[in-house]
Amino acid sequence: MEAIIIYFTGTGNTRFLANKIKAKLDDNSYHTITYSIDSESKPISLDKYDLIIFSYPIYAFNMPIIFDKYVKKLKFPANKKYLIAKQSGEPLALNNSSSYSLIKKIQKSKGDYLGEYHFLLPYNIHFRYVDNFVKELLNYDEKLLDILVYELTHGIKLKFRKNYLYALNSFIFKIQRLGGPLNSYFYKVDYNKCIHCNKCMNNCPTKSIDLINNKYKFKSTCIMCMRCSFSCPKDAIKIGMLQKWKVNGEYNFQEIIINPYIKGDFLKDHKSVFYNLFPKKLNEIDKKYRKYFKK
Repeated sequence: MEAIIIYFTGTGNTRFLANKIKAKLDDNSYHTITYSIDSESKPISLDKYDLIIFSYPIYAFNMPIIFDKYVKKLKFPANKKYLIAKQSGEPLALNNSSSYSLIKKIQKSKGDYLGEYHFLLPYNIHFRYVDNFVKELLNYDEKLLDILVYELTHGIKLKFRKNYLYALNSFIFKIQRLGGPLNSYFYKVDYNKCIHCNKCMNNCPTKSIDLINNKYKFKSTCIMCMRCSFSCPKDAIKIGMLQKWKVNGEYNFQEIIINPYIKGDFLKDHKSVFYNLFPKKLNEIDKKYRKYFKK
């Protein structure tokens, strides 16, 4: 069985997820490739794949505009299996509507839509998740991934129910897509810190950064994926109006997973409004996991 995971990643979370899915599928009789897209990616043929997976980070209850534009260019073959594996930093049900337009295209093409799976990974903006919380989320993501593979290999399809209030919310929050072009005018580089490694410019998925007269210039094609500021080795990039929400420095998922001193039990001691969003979602994963894997 041939499978492809088409994904967009801003700061690397979705790449991590895509590679985890690939490894699980390859252990279950699939030959899987991952395909990362950026603003210059051309539409590829999906004809030879039995399973097509779309994976993306949720931006303000929507697909990133770069991913939305790309999938609209694709031709979806009929009678292929399709599923969605998306990720965000919180389990709000409002995030469900982020994939409505993609699901509509799958169904219109007479594709076999299997369902969507919402994984939880740490924020790359707002505030940094502590390692203990990250590990707790990764542990549940591992269970959800096992559930995904179980349902896929056992022919279990998830029901799709469109919520029109959620859809309206997503439509309203598409105004966020104007934020990147606007905020890009306020990006600054602290040249007392900058080492001119060009990592920000070379890795920008929308080619929004130029080097002119040894100074970095930010263009209006920015989509606020945060890759430049998040991955800057010297924390030299100031992200305009969002500076107070900036997170700098990559999460070392592999180290967090294997470190025995990181327990992954963060939520038991934190009852704030934000963290109270998580137990219901995690309990649902636990319940389904116990159902499928009784041993």
